[in-house]
Amino acid sequence: MKSINATHFDLIPAYPSRRDRKEHVVHAIVETPKGSPFKFALEPDLGIIAYSEMMPQGYVWPFDYGFIPQTVGGDGDPLDVVVLFERPTFSGCLVKARVLGAIRLTKNGEENDRVVAAPQRAPGVTMWTDGFDTLADVPSEARADLERFLLGYSATQGNVVEITAAVEADEAMKLINRAHKAFGKGR
Repeated sequence: MKSINATHFDLIPAYPSRRDRKEHVVHAIVETPKGSPFKFALEPDLGIIAYSEMMPQGYVWPFDYGFIPQTVGGDGDPLDVVVLFERPTFSGCLVKARVLGAIRLTKNGEENDRVVAAPQRAPGVTMWTDGFDTLADVPSEARADLERFLLGYSATQGNVVEITAAVEADEAMKLINRAHKAFGKGR
């Protein structure tokens, strides 16, 4: 079967512009929207976001979840990103997202970090995340919900997951830059 790329996610740059990169803004592609009882994931050979699995009973995604294009994380997949929207977007939605930090974790001994981001501020529109500049600004209840989800969901699949650190935006950008360079080396 010949490789198909219907949406060209691989052509979307990791950073909207050079200036955005300096301001900690990345492109995030939503795979699974907030509140979904399903997991959706990029099917790279087909270039489409596809149904992956049903979530275990009682689990729904606490925030929009996806990846940063043109990156390769420690697990060999694009770097995961959680975008803190109050309401869900949709699978395949491209978001210019402000990097707040990252939750560093290992899954079965392999690095599997999650970048935490917020949508860009919009003039004239008030969003829950407007006051967030770093991970420390995210309310403790929201962070705790996210961490419980990341640990619990993976554990139901038989994985051993450990949160190793929570890092702020500057450190998260170093992770993203490293993952972007890894993508470039693999091309």
